[in-house]
Amino acid sequence: MIEEQRQGLIKRQGLTAADLVEIEHLAHICNTCEGLDIKLNWSILRSRSSDEINDLFYYQQGRLVGYLAIYVFNSHEAEISGMVHPDYRRQGIFSMLLRQASEECRWRGVKKLFLIVEQNARSGLAFVTALSAHYHHSEYRMVLSELRASTSFAPDLEFRPARPDERAILAHITATAFEIDEEVASYDFGDSSRRSYVALLNDVYIGKIEVWFDEQEAFIYGFGVLPEYQHKGYGRQMLVRAVQEVYAMGLRDVALEVEVKNESALALYHSCGFHEISRYDYYSYMI
Repeated sequence: MIEEQRQGLIKRQGLTAADLVEIEHLAHICNTCEGLDIKLNWSILRSRSSDEINDLFYYQQGRLVGYLAIYVFNSHEAEISGMVHPDYRRQGIFSMLLRQASEECRWRGVKKLFLIVEQNARSGLAFVTALSAHYHHSEYRMVLSELRASTSFAPDLEFRPARPDERAILAHITATAFEIDEEVASYDFGDSSRRSYVALLNDVYIGKIEVWFDEQEAFIYGFGVLPEYQHKGYGRQMLVRAVQEVYAMGLRDVALEVEVKNESALALYHSCGFHEISRYDYYSYMI
């Protein structure tokens, strides 16, 4: 029996190995065409939950020509990244994918999207301009070349995995460090591909850090230190400890992202051995 050829829009709940190969192939074509490094959050894609729709595929005659990924990190906002094969652009494919993604996000109660555009992506910039999306901020993607670890750690600083009963504490640190509402922060301790860590100084919570990982890479995010404990060397110790935890998992590829204007964070990451490889611009779009 001949398998029916895939055609048009297909929504995915979870991703198979074959899906990932198709996405990677399309990304290679798009990246090569414009000299880009499209942001796709591979560590997240490789561990997609099968409980909800986060990935939209568009096929023509069995060939994947369009793809859009939804990343929901809190209950109010979602990040959107995607691409269309250079030979199939200006046919409304990405507009259709975005409409479908918007419907999915609205159903979940998400009201704001951030469209991620690699700085040198001419097609992406043209799309967000036509959409009248508003520029919000820019981030660097950084990767670790070689960890430059501190020679010693403060003996009274405890760094350990967070417990499920510490959700409120994680939310408080996130809200305070990033100046957002506590209700925006959410933590899923049932996700085996994600780990949360807390730092305590003399039994007082001072910071937290998140790691999303798969078999190939670890991605550090949600790194926050309470204001009264910043610029004292504790953040550096936390970051080094987090990387050491990643190494203990057997992983060596470590990445993170940081806002371009955050000079103090950039200085910290540089001092620990990270360097920039790409810049991404974020455009907000209300749905």
